Amino acid sequence: MNRKRRNDRNQVIYLLTCVVTGERYVGLTVARTRAYKKSMNIRYDAHIRNATIYGKDTLLYRAMRVYGPTAFTKEVLEVVRGKAEAHRRELEIAREIGAELNMEGFGRKTNSVGVQ
Repeated sequence: MNRKRRNDRNQVIYLLTCVVTGERYVGLTVARTRAYKKSMNIRYDAHIRNATIYGKDTLLYRAMRVYGPTAFTKEVLEVVRGKAEAHRRELEIAREIGAELNMEGFGRKTNSVGVQ
């Protein structure tokens, strides 16, 4: 008999800030054990691949291509239990701080602040 898959894992909410423009991005990734910074760094590496290798087109990835991945600072904001609660909290934080590089939940198609 198979075990029921867990759906209440810890999620890491993180902040990326472009030091050149001051624009911010609030993101979310699954916590790998209690290594929250490592989990964030693994997700950041995936962002870099999406921007540089795969050429995905989001506000964050455009900024990464223009200013380079080293132009961003990374910070763990919160660890939240459960995927649904973490997604709700991520959007709440992004709206509170006015995260300029987030698109989801803001209805943004282009960047109104910096990178076009």
